[in-house]
Amino acid sequence: HAPPDNLPHLLLEAFHEQERLRHRLRTRHFIEREKLVLSAEQEIMRVHGNAARASANQSTPYSVCSILRDQEIYNMPDLQGEEDAKNIRTRFNGRQFFSWLRDVDDKYAKLKEELIQRQEHEIASLYAVQKMEWECKLKDLRLYDGKNPPLVSKDHVPIVEIKKEFDLLPA
Repeated sequence: HAPPDNLPHLLLEAFHEQERLRHRLRTRHFIEREKLVLSAEQEIMRVHGNAARASANQSTPYSVCSILRDQEIYNMPDLQGEEDAKNIRTRFNGRQFFSWLRDVDDKYAKLKEELIQRQEHEIASLYAVQKMEWECKLKDLRLYDGKNPPLVSKDHVPIVEIKKEFDLLPA
């Protein structure tokens, strides 16, 4: 953002420094929102993969981590339990799939709410710190009436806007 026109020349550098911090906070918040959206998309893809595997009655494939864990001396794989699990036909239906999707939606709705609350706290704390720094700068430069405390304009120290409404999943 550009500095306001009525800003004294002595405070121009302070405005630019604070604006760099506000820009960094905006960028970090944008990245956090995008990471949350990508995480939600990955989780939905995982649910669809599990549903496809369950509807085809296929067993869950081994991951590299589970193979490495089973190679440890202390972990003996339970082959009998795996064979019993393969013999039992799983009962997968659409209601179970929609339940999984609802669980993912609930989980990410909660994470989104927590993210927005945390970002609001970060914005409020940055604004409080920058406002206090601005007041100190005004006192140091004696650019205010000595009888009254300095008043900080919203133009001089703007609050970072937060995007509260964003879609976790494309429509």
